[in-house]
Amino acid sequence: RRGAVLFTSNCLKVWDFETIDAADSVDDTGLLEMEHMNELLVGKNVNLSSIMKIHDLGQPIWYAQDSNGAIWKLDLSFSNVTHDPECLFTFHSGKIEAMGVSPVTYLMATTALDHSVRIYDFIGNCQLTEIKFKQGGTALTWAPRVVNPKGGLIAVGFEDGVVRIIEVYDPRGLAIVAGRINVGNAEMRLKQAFKPHTAAVTALAYERNGEVLATGSKDKTVFFFAVEDKYEPIGYICVPGPVQALQWSPPSHAESMLLVLCENGFVLQVPAPILGEQDTVSTYEIKDLPTQYFHFCSIKSRIKREEEIERREKKKQEEEKARLAWIKKQQDMGLEIEEEPEAEPKKEEPLPPIYIPEEPSPIVCGFYSAPEKFWLSLIMLLPFSCISSIENAKKKKEYDQIMKAAEDKKNKKRQELIILRHEFHHLLQRNMELPKHMQLHREVHIRLVNRSFIPGFKGCHFKMSCVQCVRIKIRPTHLPTPAP
Repeated sequence: RRGAVLFTSNCLKVWDFETIDAADSVDDTGLLEMEHMNELLVGKNVNLSSIMKIHDLGQPIWYAQDSNGAIWKLDLSFSNVTHDPECLFTFHSGKIEAMGVSPVTYLMATTALDHSVRIYDFIGNCQLTEIKFKQGGTALTWAPRVVNPKGGLIAVGFEDGVVRIIEVYDPRGLAIVAGRINVGNAEMRLKQAFKPHTAAVTALAYERNGEVLATGSKDKTVFFFAVEDKYEPIGYICVPGPVQALQWSPPSHAESMLLVLCENGFVLQVPAPILGEQDTVSTYEIKDLPTQYFHFCSIKSRIKREEEIERREKKKQEEEKARLAWIKKQQDMGLEIEEEPEAEPKKEEPLPPIYIPEEPSPIVCGFYSAPEKFWLSLIMLLPFSCISSIENAKKKKEYDQIMKAAEDKKNKKRQELIILRHEFHHLLQRNMELPKHMQLHREVHIRLVNRSFIPGFKGCHFKMSCVQCVRIKIRPTHLPTPAP
């Protein structure tokens, strides 16, 4: 109540607000030096960004947000019974760059640019353990059971090109199983580290037999390692662009092949190299590895052009079908049809041009679907003007529903008119079948009123026009004199 709380990095300081408010500078600099009332060191590697006070049973409790990924509970009473800062829970301070799931149990490993690698328990809905390094993590994969039957080995790539092999274990010697009581005893330790790349590692993949580990990077290289107790380098290959993803062929395929997906639309397929076959005295680069190259470009404009051609052809067929149906209907009614002169061909709009962008859409991921066949997923690059809000999407949906209801109503009326036309044509046919003296004719009866009997009538002009040839019968009629 009397103090003002100020915080910087990992330290919280309390100042006397009344002293600050009543302070007066002794010179013209406007500066005043004074000591704070109390100070609290929250912890190491803490960077406080905001705090909030909540009253619980009359006692104020402070909650602090750590920009390094934590929420702290603080006691600022500064008394003999003051509690130490309590970290309620921790999390990644930035977006998660990579994650992997254990092949044995319900555990998940994640890494981010906050320099941490964390293990989470699905069943217990909690974090088991974490380990921090000096660089941020950019890629992660969990080793398969053929490499580590206990399922406690992960490979993590970092932004400086380093790859670290990390083991998840229980110091009591028990297997790490999700949902076990006292899972907080799980820990991580570094088994091996090597630096195969000069830029951030973007992809890690174990070969299906667990004999080879492939690593990809933004430096446009893919490095191969022989998986043993200690990972041994085999060599590397150069690729046309930054590596986005690596995918080994599944066991159902006859050969073990690696699919290398590059950001710039290139895809490579290479076999797994064998340790010892390469001469690594002067360089680790593998130059004679058989490689298949695939380059993908946009076919969106070509698809649109083909769709427009198909739409125009379908429209012509529908028009011709409607014309033939009309001719048949007129013939069924016994009407003669005059041959229409050939109409001049309509000028059609030019077809959409075929456009291939200079930079293809970036590849996100890919996978094998069958031997020698694979699928790719690409990012569709759209300008920000194409992005609409949820509110605009709701309004558009409501508008589409209203327009659909109106269109359905119009279609219903059209169907009713079609039914009435059919009934009318049917009546005409039946009328034509009757004897001539019993047939009904198209007549319009107009009853003319003697305007001299209408009080206040000053005259009018009667005009009539008819498109069809109509027989008109005019019968003059006198209205009775209106009662006074």
